[in-house]
Amino acid sequence: MRIVSNRENLLKALQIAQRAVSAKNPLPILSGIKIEAMEDRVSFTATDLEIGIRFSLSAEVIEPGSAVLPARYVTEFVRRLPDISVFIESDQDAGSVNFKYGQSEANINGFPVEEFPEFDLPESDDNFKLPAEVLRDAIRQVIFAVSADENRPVFSGVLMEISENQMQMVATDTHRLAWRGIPMEGCENMDLKVIIPGKTLNELTRILTGTDEEVKVMVADNQVVFETGDMCMISRLIDGLFPNYRQVIPQEYVSRAVVKTRDLADATERASLLTRDGMSIVRLNLSNGILVMSVSNEAGNVREELSVFQEGGPIQVAFNSRYLSDVLKVVGSEEICIEFTGPLSPGILKPVEEKKFLSLLLPVRLREE
Repeated sequence: MRIVSNRENLLKALQIAQRAVSAKNPLPILSGIKIEAMEDRVSFTATDLEIGIRFSLSAEVIEPGSAVLPARYVTEFVRRLPDISVFIESDQDAGSVNFKYGQSEANINGFPVEEFPEFDLPESDDNFKLPAEVLRDAIRQVIFAVSADENRPVFSGVLMEISENQMQMVATDTHRLAWRGIPMEGCENMDLKVIIPGKTLNELTRILTGTDEEVKVMVADNQVVFETGDMCMISRLIDGLFPNYRQVIPQEYVSRAVVKTRDLADATERASLLTRDGMSIVRLNLSNGILVMSVSNEAGNVREELSVFQEGGPIQVAFNSRYLSDVLKVVGSEEICIEFTGPLSPGILKPVEEKKFLSLLLPVRLREE
């Protein structure tokens, strides 16, 4: 392999591929990135056997070939190169790759290419396309509700459900739930329901940042593939039955408040300063068009008063302040509606004018209750 490229393109490709490298994987070959030169393009591939990422770029390919280099070393090395053309040449016999830049050069030892896992993409009729911005924003609005508990794998993923030209994306850790609906076109006959690992979608949003391309999504053989012009990500799906989220979303409320999102978010942040680890609780007291948020403990007390539009009677409820803050960061609307169904029943938060997003929060039972 003999190629010429610039530092900026090389670093971008390596950083994207490196997102599939796991530092905890016991197989040394999986700590590497495979670099493969073909015609006028060079691909960079990495996998931890759960997620695989391939990114390709245009480059001057003098001689086709491939090599596998340690992801950590090669990425950090390229990051520190000067912004000039880099000549890269692999030595198949020695298993190393030589980098020449200006009057300097370096050699990095690699892994046997034949040991690197194959990166095979499945084929399926279950595929569709979405603008990267739409997919990225939808993931952002639900991913915060994914569980970090690996002992319950179903809750560590996001349900993606498509039927009747509508996509639903849902995540829950059993204490909170986030739902996002996306209108689709050309999916009248598609009936799809899969659970995608939260880790996969987190990495995907980072990769899609700043791009306005369309993303092709394909599901086949217990795998999901996300593909743009230069990038391809493949991931295993999570086996299991996602809970019936529709049953837990209340359809009626006893009280309702409309408040400016920024004001409520700022009040929550200030009140959270006095909450304790394991006790991050804020009280909400709604009465006569005033929403009072309060925290009181041995560290001190905070009382925030917000004017709201109110429907229904007075109510007092307590929420986990971090969970409340997470919703307010992604709601994407100047005003938010909070529907209360009871002091110990789920609360629903959703944009006032937008009907494609909602989040459910379970209240916290206070000791005196």
